[in-house]
Amino acid sequence: MTRTEADGVTVDYRLAELIVDSLVAHGVDRAFSVPGESFLPLLDALRDRTEIDVVTSRHEGAAALAAVGDAKLTGRPGVVMASRGPGAFNAALGLHVAEQEAIPLILLLGQVDLPNLGRNAVQEIDTATTFAGVIKWSTRLGDPALAREQIARAFVVATSGTPGPVVIELPEDALAFAASPARPTVHGTARPGTTTEDTGRASAAIAAAEKPILIVGGECRTPEFRADLIRMCDHLGLPVVLTNKNQDQFPNRHALYAGQMGFFPSAPLKGLIEGADLIVAIGTRLGDLSTMGFSFPRQLPAAQPLVHVYPDANLVGRRFETAVPVVSTAHDFVRAMIATDARRATPCRLAEIEATRRAVHEWRPERLPQADVFGHAVDAIAAAAEQEAVITTDSGNFAGWVHRAFAFTPAHRLLGSGCGAMGSGVPSGIAAALRYPGRRVIAFCGDGGFLMTGNELAVASARGLDLMVVVSNNGSYGTIRSHQERAFPGRVSGTDLANPDFAALGAAFGAKAFRIASAEEARPTVVMAMAERGPVLIEVVCDVRQTLEISTQAMAT
Repeated sequence: MTRTEADGVTVDYRLAELIVDSLVAHGVDRAFSVPGESFLPLLDALRDRTEIDVVTSRHEGAAALAAVGDAKLTGRPGVVMASRGPGAFNAALGLHVAEQEAIPLILLLGQVDLPNLGRNAVQEIDTATTFAGVIKWSTRLGDPALAREQIARAFVVATSGTPGPVVIELPEDALAFAASPARPTVHGTARPGTTTEDTGRASAAIAAAEKPILIVGGECRTPEFRADLIRMCDHLGLPVVLTNKNQDQFPNRHALYAGQMGFFPSAPLKGLIEGADLIVAIGTRLGDLSTMGFSFPRQLPAAQPLVHVYPDANLVGRRFETAVPVVSTAHDFVRAMIATDARRATPCRLAEIEATRRAVHEWRPERLPQADVFGHAVDAIAAAAEQEAVITTDSGNFAGWVHRAFAFTPAHRLLGSGCGAMGSGVPSGIAAALRYPGRRVIAFCGDGGFLMTGNELAVASARGLDLMVVVSNNGSYGTIRSHQERAFPGRVSGTDLANPDFAALGAAFGAKAFRIASAEEARPTVVMAMAERGPVLIEVVCDVRQTLEISTQAMAT
């Protein structure tokens, strides 16, 4: 069997070509990669294919984080390619993030040749054992006759139930094995749905409640879901609380929007949730962040009634007493509930929701102290950003300014570090700028996180991406410093940073570079930066004391 001639040389149809055809059949149009000699035949098979854009990254961890970001945007599994051994462990950060945030991810991982497996060859690892407890499944392609089925199953496992990461090992010699160019195998992913009994029980629970609260997670992020979510909430009068880093799921200025469950929810939001007589949770596993450390739905002295909607039967009713368990996707449940009898929020209830929302999300820039340079910078960016801007945030306290300043709508896209993994800001920005070439993408980073994956600016420059990176330079691992100040006041140890000139560094990568060092410089500098196309970097010189102050306020509430 042969494939199309390339450069005048007829090449056999190999397992490598089979893999590419299978990826295309599963809708893969982009893969992030750091090349390795262990999967050169796969790179060769991709060379003459236009269906898949191979993005060459500078570190496997950044490539994996970019693939996670891409999966959030498309709803399809993100794909990352890495070499065996060191490449696998570098990419493991993405596996962890995908598991923590329930994101479908496929890691195509080079492996030693088949005769040397099990002999402790150089860079050999057994991914099933090494990543047990993190990945959903691992498989090894060695027999071309079985490869289509294995790849199809990998996509099903990554997307079904609770989505997550899957590893496909690629033995170096097996990629050159002859294969039959038959039609790729594609298995449909079974999607559980809402039954009539489910809607009846959920409707009855909502009708009986005086103060219900709707908690919305990120299981579904499509525009259609977001539009239907607004319709359902208007129909039922349900106040909406969004889980961590899902602030774009519902309009932040809507009368029923109460706030976001971040690391440090406000006292009014806590009070609203604690006073609820019904929790309706959809699209969330109800982990520690979305339940304030598993403190709600309250279990003692009497359980707070819970309607839990999630597509994994292993998680519904697992952690909390559940009055109405619904094994379903969030969107199917929302569509079903729109057709039920309406229930409206009372005016006094709306006033309570508005007060809760204003406690955190009513940003008043004129009240910001002049010393809060980053606050002024974020406010200026939020005022200038387009309604369809894509925002990414790295992990760090600086993100608190972003969540307060931006009034997100479903037209926005927000890619945040939901599990607190540092280094995600720039890779997520790369993924978004590639996926939405006509939209403004703004990546907010701390100085610590930026220096972990900021080298991916080289990719942005090479591709000419419209990516703006905003670096909060306070010379500290600020989040850890805030915890340190609480636990060991006045005893700073190991959290100070000696930083480079970030503006100069951005310019060295080919970005248009700007620096904001005072509140007065914020607005005019942002206006100039927003007028540029291509990669842009804005360094915001901050005082670590401002970071500590906002952290202290958040922790206190």
